[in-house]
Amino acid sequence: MFSTGDDPAARLRHELHTPLTSILAYTRLLRDDLAGAPAADALSEGVACLDAIDRNAVRLQRYVDGVVLPLAAANLAGDAAGDDGSHRPGATDLVAVLHDAVDLARRVAVAGAVSIHADAPATVLVAVDDLVCRHLVGQLVLWLATAAPGRAHIEIALRADPVPAIDAKIVAHGELTAPQPRPSDPQKPADLRVARAVASLCGGEVRLDETSFRLTLPAGVLATVSRRSP
Repeated sequence: MFSTGDDPAARLRHELHTPLTSILAYTRLLRDDLAGAPAADALSEGVACLDAIDRNAVRLQRYVDGVVLPLAAANLAGDAAGDDGSHRPGATDLVAVLHDAVDLARRVAVAGAVSIHADAPATVLVAVDDLVCRHLVGQLVLWLATAAPGRAHIEIALRADPVPAIDAKIVAHGELTAPQPRPSDPQKPADLRVARAVASLCGGEVRLDETSFRLTLPAGVLATVSRRSP
């Protein structure tokens, strides 16, 4: 996709937007048909489901336009200039990003009595744009919080050495002897594939299974003072 066609960036945009445009158009046609039909509980549920599909498709379009395509364009420009990717613009405090992501995930996880603890140094700078970091970290932490079973516990550790990395996993809590993942989490097939791709474009990597993830990102200035989050 990146090496074919006269304009790789335009081809990438076309490849990403075409299926999303088709999904949005067909979803709205179906929703209009259901909305005009006689009132019934089944039809109302169908309209609600189509509304959810529409919202998620619009959200993914914005993610593609605001994060994926700018990163891809920068990556392509670096390739054309002979840049090996070792000097990337931007410096973001990954600790602050993680704390915000955990705060949001805790508000979501409270419904399932899922607890979350994060351990991090005082500062870990990464050579990645702040918006991109927030998309990546927020998406991964929220996914794990929603994938955790009721009354589970999530442990998150951010380390600066040898590379900036966030390790998060669902662990036993209370009488649980092992976490029981949800086998059909709707976020994993689509959203987390995008997270992997964006992390790769940033010079990082995402590894995950049903109960854990590890995110690494390229380093900026590393700090060694450690503390625990409240």
